[in-house]
Amino acid sequence: MTNTTDTHLPTIVYVEDNGGDALLLEEALRARGHASQLLVIDKGDRALHYFRVKETAKDVPPPHCILLDSHLPIVTGIELLRFVRSCPSFDRTPVYVFSVKSAFLETIQEGIISDDCFLTKPREWAGFLKLADHMMRSAEVAMANHGKPAVAKSPEIEPPAELKRNEARKTPPT
Repeated sequence: MTNTTDTHLPTIVYVEDNGGDALLLEEALRARGHASQLLVIDKGDRALHYFRVKETAKDVPPPHCILLDSHLPIVTGIELLRFVRSCPSFDRTPVYVFSVKSAFLETIQEGIISDDCFLTKPREWAGFLKLADHMMRSAEVAMANHGKPAVAKSPEIEPPAELKRNEARKTPPT
């Protein structure tokens, strides 16, 4: 657990249009005893507005970790990811996406995101507990690196095996 004050809690932004999944992550963070601020944004356009404001507000730090559902109304997860990764103020912010890698091939090839970005959305309580731990560990690393120069490597840390998005490559029919 992070030793922080109320004004310096790790901030996790979860962009998710399913209120049930958002509530499960909030409960998992609480059950694990993680002191954090979870901001849930339910629409892509609202998230884009939030990220734009954070980009221009130089006196307010960016969130310490971002979790995106790729299937969002109005503005998609890939559009949000492209915006966040184009902003220098988010260089140290890990971004994770509930999506298959094949939907993001172009962004992978462009070096915008790494393989560690892709997660499988939990279906059971134990998975949400692992997700809560992973989000906190990522946020803590981001907090520790805040203010340090960005490195070429992406800020995401490798997720636990249960959350890792494993995709078997399918050979096209001949």
